[in-house]
This record gives sequence, C-alpha cells and structure tokens, in this order.
Amino acid sequence: MSDNDFRIRNLLKHAPQDLWLDTIRRARSDAHNGLIHWMLSQPQCDFAVAAHAFYRSNPAQHVDRPQPLPARPGPDNLFAVVLFNWDTGSFRTHNLMVEAQDAHPRMMSRLNQKLLVHATNSLPFHIPTEFQRPQGGVPAQVPSQLSPDTDPRIWSLYADLGLNVPDQPPGLGRKLASAKNLIRKIGLGR
Repeated sequence: MSDNDFRIRNLLKHAPQDLWLDTIRRARSDAHNGLIHWMLSQPQCDFAVAAHAFYRSNPAQHVDRPQPLPARPGPDNLFAVVLFNWDTGSFRTHNLMVEAQDAHPRMMSRLNQKLLVHATNSLPFHIPTEFQRPQGGVPAQVPSQLSPDTDPRIWSLYADLGLNVPDQPPGLGRKLASAKNLIRKIGLGR
C-alpha cells in the first residue's frame, strides 16, 4: 500500500460518509477497486456507497452470466463483495440518498428486467430488493473543509491517486484558469 493509499484511508476513516460517497463517485477505473473494497469492508460504510459499488460492477452482466460467489471476494469482484457483505449484515446504515450518478435508472431497469426472466432461486446468488430499487436517505453534502473542490491538500491527495478532480487546485489559480477559459469561450481572448 502506497503512502497516498494510507493517507486517503486515514482521511476517510475519520470523515463523514458524505465524503466516502463523493470519493467513490470520483473513482475513474478499476485502479481504484482496492480503495472501494476497503470502503465496503468498513463497518460504517453507508448503503449508498455500497449501492454505487454494486451498480459500478454492472450487475446485469452478472445476472446474464451467473457464477457462484467466491468465498472470499477481493477487489477484482466488487459485485460479490457487496452481496457477501450484505448477507453478513453490512450496509444497514442508510443515511445518504442513492442518486442517478450512483445507480442510473436505466441500469436499475435493465437489472430488474433480467431478474424477471430468471425464475426465483435460479441464480447462484440473491440480489436484495434494497439494491434493485434503492430509496430513502438525504443527498450527500461534503463539508467544505473536507472537499477536494475547496481544500488544496485534499485536492492534491485525490489528484495523486488519479481520482476525478479539476485540473487546477482550489484557489486563485483555478479561478484565473476558469476566467481565461470563459473569456476564450465568448471570443474576447486570443
């Protein structure tokens, strides 16, 4: 584990779940699955974080090509991690809202259509109804002192890890770059 991996886990360990959800939303690729796996393994992980990871794993594909879940799923199988941890009692805290960016309505509809095709108990795993139609919770609101959009130190950590953050760190530099871009768009600058 790199120093940055340790730093982000330490940051998240002491942060509200709003930052966890914001962080998983910023994850760009499978390179972040280790961090997501760690989040899903923590007892305080909110249902919305798990739902995002679940839909990130393309559950309809797993229903199309059903395989038994491994006994000890790792970061390369977030679908199994979510279902396995749900079965062991995780993700029962549901304070945050699962929004379209976490579980797109088309993805949910596609999953539910595929589940209708399969007879009850014909799959080697069970997808809880909570994941099929997530509801409840409040929208995430990351405190500004913990947001990579406003704190340069957190922005730097997220940028170093390859998480989706603006190209410029928060502050005057980003404001100037934004102003130059606006001037260029309206045709006043060359």
